[in-house]
Amino acid sequence: MKTLLLTLLLVPMMSFGQNVYIPDANFKFVLVVNTAINTNGDSEIQVSEASAFTGTINCYGLSISDLTGIEAFTALGYLACGFNQLTSLDVSSCTALTTLYCHSNQLTSLDVSSNTALAWLQCQDNQLTSLDVSNNTALTYLHCSNNEIISLDVTQNTALTYFFAVNTQLECLNVQNGNNTALGDFYATDNPNLTCIEVDDVNYSTANWTFIDSQTSFSTDCGNDCSACTPTASIDSHTSCGSYTAPDGQVYTSTGIYTAIIDNAAGCDSVITIDLTINPTPSAAVTQNGATLTATQTGAAYQWLDCDNGNAPIVGEVNQSFTPISTGNYAVIVTVNGCSNTSECRLVDYTGIGELNNTPKQLIKIVDVLGREIPFKPNTPLLYIYNDGTVERKMIIK
Repeated sequence: MKTLLLTLLLVPMMSFGQNVYIPDANFKFVLVVNTAINTNGDSEIQVSEASAFTGTINCYGLSISDLTGIEAFTALGYLACGFNQLTSLDVSSCTALTTLYCHSNQLTSLDVSSNTALAWLQCQDNQLTSLDVSNNTALTYLHCSNNEIISLDVTQNTALTYFFAVNTQLECLNVQNGNNTALGDFYATDNPNLTCIEVDDVNYSTANWTFIDSQTSFSTDCGNDCSACTPTASIDSHTSCGSYTAPDGQVYTSTGIYTAIIDNAAGCDSVITIDLTINPTPSAAVTQNGATLTATQTGAAYQWLDCDNGNAPIVGEVNQSFTPISTGNYAVIVTVNGCSNTSECRLVDYTGIGELNNTPKQLIKIVDVLGREIPFKPNTPLLYIYNDGTVERKMIIK
């Protein structure tokens, strides 16, 4: 008996949990008496009933002040809620909505941000100060007259064929959508603060859109593009040698966290946080002692170059010091922590080097005819390189 009673008590609780919350009695009445919506004929609208409905909700002029519950109608195709007392309206959950009449209310906010299928929007005679239709790419008809809108951007509405923005507070209007020739009806009169309208082609708009005020003109660049911008942000890590030039042109010479702000593809702010590591550029100074060249930078990787042969790397010459076997100009690439620097070319001239050094010369190394350092070998032509820069070619027979 107790089990049965508990089950009976749970049934209405579970049923209640599935009902759409609709606080406005007038709006709820419209939905409940609509048998296409209230398919089970009870006094509530279930979530399943709301989400399955694809037709029209018409609640014109019924003193409705709150449309809470409309978000459950995710497949709704047509909503007419004009001549009511609405102060805000969010239909962004009604993603299948193609037609919205919400004119003649007291709206100060209207959210159609997710309604990509919306083709027809009448929101005139309200108190809107802003209107974002940037995501309504299917929009063909827009009537937003008699509002307090200051800035309006319809550059993303390439299908637009009817546009009415009469008696507003517009200061900035961008209609440069790349398809102005499809916009047959264009009305933008009684906008005393509007002096410039941004368009695709000034000559076309001047010839075809005559319903504008005397102080208003058309331009391809009004200097204020009215974009409904959404800033973007990213974090980039960079390792650079000596200095780094950020995307905004700033040059940094030390490790740190920096911020750069540039325009993104939509013309809005792109905020880039730069995690920057600066490694110092190694010294490329070279000293010369007779015929021996030495890089002053220690703890580095070295590659000696033949300047007279297009700065070609000299095979095997990767030590800090280098003694060439013939007169010429030589340089070195010095690399530390991935950062490289190349020295100036230095002349090694064997002519007269021996005359400058009166001390007994000492053998530095023995190389073969290919310049490779090797130990002494009898019966082999070898080059003997001395500390005074002289080179002797010998072959000792044994």
